[in-house]
Amino acid sequence: MHEYFTFVDFVRDSKLMEYGMAFVFIGLFAVFYKILQQPETHAAPAVSVVGKAVERIRGLLAPEGFAYHLGHAWAKIESPNLAAVGIDDFAAKLIGAVEKVALPEVGSLVRQGERAWTLYAGGKSIAMLSPVDGKVTAINPAAAAALADDPYGKGWLFKVESPKLGANLKSLLTGALAKAWTEQAMEALYSRAGGQLGMVAADGGSPVSGMAKNIDPAHWDEIARDFFLTNE
Repeated sequence: MHEYFTFVDFVRDSKLMEYGMAFVFIGLFAVFYKILQQPETHAAPAVSVVGKAVERIRGLLAPEGFAYHLGHAWAKIESPNLAAVGIDDFAAKLIGAVEKVALPEVGSLVRQGERAWTLYAGGKSIAMLSPVDGKVTAINPAAAAALADDPYGKGWLFKVESPKLGANLKSLLTGALAKAWTEQAMEALYSRAGGQLGMVAADGGSPVSGMAKNIDPAHWDEIARDFFLTNE
């Protein structure tokens, strides 16, 4: 008995082929989409920073994962009741090389918005404000040597234990607000320099170390205190 390949068979087989190709296409698209969704893997940045990401605002490091005080200090939450404290890149570039840092003693109390440590540079002393409340549990004796190059990593100043950290964070800046504030600080410094970019930035606009000294070699410490909110 002969089997005949009718038009109906042709249509049926053609439809099956179309459906099969459609399913194959959908499967390939799903695999391709998954590949596109995979996170990119890049080498870690060369700068030693504790935060989640590194970004530059007007040439200044502005890492995420830090909470910033208006006096240019930062707090990095390490656990619910423990935070590391340091100075931001604006403060580090404003002063330049630091010869010594007078840190609070272990066991002493610091209060948010009050003087907690003093930087010594060029024969002058500049106090700075603590970004958080709490008891000092550890200090970094090697901070002075690392502030210029790594203020968010090896340049940390001390660690604070406090049950108030959550409340303290509400008075600090993070994310987009912190970045906008950093940019405003540079704008204010440019204005202080009388519009002379060369006093505060190298070619390309990157901030130079010791910006305050370039603006006013004799009274640069007063400029620093103005920005750190510790001027009398």
